[in-house]
Amino acid sequence: MNAYNRILDKQNTQLYKKVGRKYIPETDIWALDGLREGWWLVKVAPGSTSIRQAVYPHKAEIQAAAKDKEDQLVNIIGKASEARPSQNPLTSEALADWQAFIAKHGKEFSSLQYPSIQENAQKIIEALLK
Repeated sequence: MNAYNRILDKQNTQLYKKVGRKYIPETDIWALDGLREGWWLVKVAPGSTSIRQAVYPHKAEIQAAAKDKEDQLVNIIGKASEARPSQNPLTSEALADWQAFIAKHGKEFSSLQYPSIQENAQKIIEALLK
């Protein structure tokens, strides 16, 4: 079978639905042609489609559940790591130590950085899947 016949074969399997006086294609006959070889996890929700490659068949259920709960994890981690007032203000000795540390190592250490909530959720999911 040559390429032309494969195209005709796909076009013959196209499904249409009638909307008013027009027939509109109901399926995308080319949707799976762009996917590389391997296992894929696809989630279709109203307004979005999520596709993940490199799914291991023996962990597909866990990966699907983890991906589904990723947004909930972001909310849980965000709430747990909200900024709140410090219970213990710095003593004058601790403040002097901190300022000495900044003076020794430079201004780039004057503020601390934390990983994003999304990054934390993804690391938790990766740990679950190992």
